[in-house]
Amino acid sequence: MKLNLILRFFVISMILFSFTLRNSDAYEKPKEVTIADQGPYAPPIEELVSEALEKSPAINAVKDRFAASKELITPASALPDPMLEFTLEENVSSLSSPNFIKGEMMLKQELPFPGKRSTLGKSAGAESEMEFANLVYTNRQITKDVRTIYAELYSIDSELDALKLAQELLKMLEATAAVRYSTGEGDQESQIKAQLELSRLLEKMTDITAKRKEMSAGLNRLLGRSGNHLIGKVVSLPVVSLTQEQLEKPEQLAFTNSPSVLLRTYAVKAAKYRVESADLDFWPDFFVGAGIGYDNNYEPMGLLSFGITLPLWQNVKQKPLKRAATLKVDESAKLLEEAKLAASSEITNLIARWNRDQKQIVIYKDAIIPQTSAALNSARASYLSGRADFSVVIEDYNLWLDARTQLARREADRYVTWAGFDALTAPLPSNDKQGQKP
Repeated sequence: MKLNLILRFFVISMILFSFTLRNSDAYEKPKEVTIADQGPYAPPIEELVSEALEKSPAINAVKDRFAASKELITPASALPDPMLEFTLEENVSSLSSPNFIKGEMMLKQELPFPGKRSTLGKSAGAESEMEFANLVYTNRQITKDVRTIYAELYSIDSELDALKLAQELLKMLEATAAVRYSTGEGDQESQIKAQLELSRLLEKMTDITAKRKEMSAGLNRLLGRSGNHLIGKVVSLPVVSLTQEQLEKPEQLAFTNSPSVLLRTYAVKAAKYRVESADLDFWPDFFVGAGIGYDNNYEPMGLLSFGITLPLWQNVKQKPLKRAATLKVDESAKLLEEAKLAASSEITNLIARWNRDQKQIVIYKDAIIPQTSAALNSARASYLSGRADFSVVIEDYNLWLDARTQLARREADRYVTWAGFDALTAPLPSNDKQGQKP
């Protein structure tokens, strides 16, 4: 009987020792794989970003709107359509036998005041530039959202891995407590506590699994997929860093490359063209015409006509439109200033978060992870030898589990911070070919 108990303790000790080796700091996670070999793993993040930029309904809708705005530039500065007019004059003094007097056919063309067409074309061009900025903003936002969810999935998957390892540990601790209770060397409370921790662990894993499904559905929406499409396990995040220029001149980079600042800059430009157009509306437009006619003797006649519009209702038309356009310039300028302040605030927050995340990751890797692992191993060894209470093992186990999940959380936070920085400071693309369908 005593020999059997010794053997059981020996087996449990070997299992715990194996568990210690599996969870030592030397243990490496599998590296990220390519989409061709992904199996149950998620593809690299940039593959998902490329897929979102190509297939996202939100991006494609903005592409269509931008392409439509480019088509409106030329028509905005085009001449009004000409008008063909036909008239016939008769003498109706005698209804029984009216006498034909003359007939005319004339082609008429409206000619806007010089500068009006050019200004309308520039205004349409500025509106198209605003749509381009909106496209850049949407691309950046979708890219940032995809990267953020990917980082969240990494954090969740890392936590699930830690919980599975913790589940193995708790099962072994529960078995150890059961053996010690059966031999009279321990109490039943230790076994019940281990079982309780297992139940709580199962509850947590259920919640996290449900959260993962929600995150996967959100990622599928960004990718233009159905919500139930499988998103494989995220085993690693790309190595990211900030350049020296990004750390030294973040605000300048944000002002130069922020899509929001770009959008507001184009809005000011468009508003100024509207003021210029409103100024030109105080001037008259012209009408010219040429045609041919015949009198009652069927003699041909050449016809010419000229006319102008009379902007007589300036107080109720042109002047209010001018005031409204001027107020729009003021509004656009204030919104541009707000966009710059927002970019400055955001980039400052991102720098602070980046520095925090960098320091915290080092602390977790160099101190907290090794310390909690050592504390757990020591508590477990003391419990096996009867020198420590089971509650100490549970306390150190919770510290160990929290440290591993928090490290993954910190790594995910750092990547999300970098994604936000990239969305704000990445060089702007040219708008020459933006919005075109492949």
